[in-house]
Amino acid sequence: MTQIMTESGAVEGFTENGILTFLSVPYAAPIVPGNRFAAPQDITPWTGVRSAHRLGAVCPQIPTYGPVGKGATSILDSGEDFLTLNIRSPGQEGKAPVLVWLHGGGYAVGSGNEPLLQTGAFAASGIVEVALNYRLGALGFLSLDGAPENRSLLDIIKALEWVQKHIALFGGDPERVTLAGRSAGGFAVSTLMAMPAAKGLFSRTMIQSGATPAVLPYKDARLTTQRFLKRLGQPSLQILEEIPIHQLLAAQQDICNQSYEQHDFTRDGRVTIVGIPFQPVIDSASLPLDPETAATQGLVTQVPVMIGTTSAEYLSHSSVHSHLTFADTTRLLDPRVQPLGLSGTDIVNRYRDALPHHDPLGIWRAVAGDLVFQNPTTRYALALSKFQPVHKYLFGGIDPNETGAAHGDELANVWWRESYDRTTLPARYQAVDQEFSRIVHSLWCDFISRTEKFDKKWDRFSENNKAILSITQKRQSIEIDPFFPRCGLWD
Repeated sequence: MTQIMTESGAVEGFTENGILTFLSVPYAAPIVPGNRFAAPQDITPWTGVRSAHRLGAVCPQIPTYGPVGKGATSILDSGEDFLTLNIRSPGQEGKAPVLVWLHGGGYAVGSGNEPLLQTGAFAASGIVEVALNYRLGALGFLSLDGAPENRSLLDIIKALEWVQKHIALFGGDPERVTLAGRSAGGFAVSTLMAMPAAKGLFSRTMIQSGATPAVLPYKDARLTTQRFLKRLGQPSLQILEEIPIHQLLAAQQDICNQSYEQHDFTRDGRVTIVGIPFQPVIDSASLPLDPETAATQGLVTQVPVMIGTTSAEYLSHSSVHSHLTFADTTRLLDPRVQPLGLSGTDIVNRYRDALPHHDPLGIWRAVAGDLVFQNPTTRYALALSKFQPVHKYLFGGIDPNETGAAHGDELANVWWRESYDRTTLPARYQAVDQEFSRIVHSLWCDFISRTEKFDKKWDRFSENNKAILSITQKRQSIEIDPFFPRCGLWD
């Protein structure tokens, strides 16, 4: 057993397979009635020793966003004391690089306690890893009078401040912190780069399948708030603080599912682009500019960035559709592209000309995947590259009809650990090629550790050199970004 004294009190961890492990270490006070919609509060110090031997609670949540969201919803026990960190370290001595990981789930589901994030993969590779939990859905993003905006991101900033103060005690180097995440976690990383309060809290970022589209103007965030409050009978903030959590979640589920399944630009505004109603909001106090605008002006945290996507981001999202016609595809896409001044007819016709061998379902995958993931990633990478090093990747081969690597397919390789019992993981993460996983995991470790080997392998991405690292089981090679030309279809 190992004890470490934090500012709030002593925590006791344990060593498992040579990895020093501390689970459910609090970085902020529990989210209870009375502070549900407040900025994260300081921890009340405790006496004695707090056990850090077991995973704690996750943020209360309920399945949303159809089959994809249901699969991402945590089935672990939820509770109030979930603003916590799971820390794994190769050892208490030394100053190892640090990875802080933000989980995905459309800002409404998921957790840092999921089985894949418990493999100790990075700790086994000499990196201190920190997986955290933060407020989700309405708790994190409902735009309310009298409450700070972007509470979910304020939670993450609070966690990063904790890491800066304490990670050296766990063998980590606070000057070498890589902030990383996938999907909504990647959206959060991009957004945090544009938040002044987060500056100086990390020295690298790693953005997987999540760039800049999940940010709302204030007026559109308020549209979601109006629908949410109407669903609950127009409660005041004080009453909202006290309503049973299951009632809040039921309202959240209704709002999320309506926005995801019944896109309505006149009702939801820019929510229709991504389809998730609880998103960061432009706010003078916490997020003055959307991340893409901030990046074009050099107003984001200027650190080295690794950013990329899978080759068929919307493959799994297409499971709700089967026999689409081009008329169906046009109808589905129309409200999603209206915020950009386009119509479904415009964009479908352009993609049919550019991708003549795609059927209606393939066109839907291509347009929606480019709208939410590919194009924002490319634009953001180009904007960042004017001010800081950017390394862009594409995971998976480009197969016919947008049937390459689906959203999240790289995770099992990124979090691969040799000799780990993968039968404890969800089925989609069990069957991986060991040698390929070793290569992928090593690439991620090389970036986190700032090795010269990484810079030699991977060209910088820029306006004059649109080179990406293509990562497939057959080879890893520097190629010209195949998705870049599709950005022009949106002009």
